[in-house]
Amino acid sequence: MLAIISLLLVLVTISISDIRKRRISNVGCFAALIICVWLAASQQRVIEGLLNGCSIFLLSLVLFRFRWLGAGDGKLASALAVALPLSQLPLALMLTLMCGGVLAVVYLIKYRVIQRISRGEDAGLPYGIVISLGFYIPILAFYLGELEGASSTSLFAIAVVNRL
Repeated sequence: MLAIISLLLVLVTISISDIRKRRISNVGCFAALIICVWLAASQQRVIEGLLNGCSIFLLSLVLFRFRWLGAGDGKLASALAVALPLSQLPLALMLTLMCGGVLAVVYLIKYRVIQRISRGEDAGLPYGIVISLGFYIPILAFYLGELEGASSTSLFAIAVVNRL
């Protein structure tokens, strides 16, 4: 439980920094990684977790190459993937994408309609919030043991997203 709360505090700090500066610090990503390794070790899944983190990191490198994702965003997603079993990664990615779509619409309205800022002059999206939320929900569900298996977690995630 301490690790879950610690992770939440780190993710809130990272999200605030991302909103204010559009920057996710290496220290924040490293803190999230340490906590996620701690969580994975509590379930004897460190190797699986590190492989998950590496796979998300490779995916984020491709997305970074095409400038679709920032480097800090990729490092954060990779660190958080360590805490999840492979069966939960698609859910985390789906939640991240869905929440990202909502964030994109909000910022589109903010920049183009309200502030009338032209394309390319905006500050970009603080995607660290979305990554934090998209990965933290499955981590919370998995480690608190409220739900078991991907199908139950999927139902939980869908219920959460529908309330957004």
